[in-house]
Amino acid sequence: MGSFSDFSRQDSDPNTKKQTKALNFGMQMIAIGVLLGALAIATGVAPVSWIKFERKGHDVRARVQSCVFFIVPYHTVWVEAVEKIDTRIKTGSNQRRAGRDIPNKKAEDVGYLMIDGPSSSAEVPIAPSDLTSVKEKSLRFLADKQATELELFVVANWLFSLVFSGLATLFGLIIAGSFVVGLIQLARRKLSINRKAATRR
Repeated sequence: MGSFSDFSRQDSDPNTKKQTKALNFGMQMIAIGVLLGALAIATGVAPVSWIKFERKGHDVRARVQSCVFFIVPYHTVWVEAVEKIDTRIKTGSNQRRAGRDIPNKKAEDVGYLMIDGPSSSAEVPIAPSDLTSVKEKSLRFLADKQATELELFVVANWLFSLVFSGLATLFGLIIAGSFVVGLIQLARRKLSINRKAATRR
């Protein structure tokens, strides 16, 4: 059976301390990665999207980017030679619990802007309250032969996309910022140790 002094020597062993620090750092990295991934998935449930129309000669090309954290695209669709722009609304179904409808509980309607070309198409989820306005702007651009570019920012659901995703994005930025500050402090500490070691030599 080891004595107390044996444990003390083991705790003060530089190699043991380095291994413990490396293990803690690895666990922190994994935790941060999992947390940021969960926040990214949460912001992608009701995504915000950027729609960009570009006129190239006689044709209009559309690029649709669905984003997490508002500005990080995770899915991009190109529609070449846009021919038709239309909308559709998916009516929210009654919410159910234990196999029965919940009175006065209904999922929200979901609107879609449909952009069609001869070989590709895109459906962009847009809050129903904004659907008509976005469609009108898109059709005006399509009809105006002098217009060269139109960029639109749209949300799938105002409450969820902006409030919840906004909070998740803020939280994600705080985590990422704290991680970067921690790395800078760690680098400065190592640099300071190396300078002291060089001075002693």
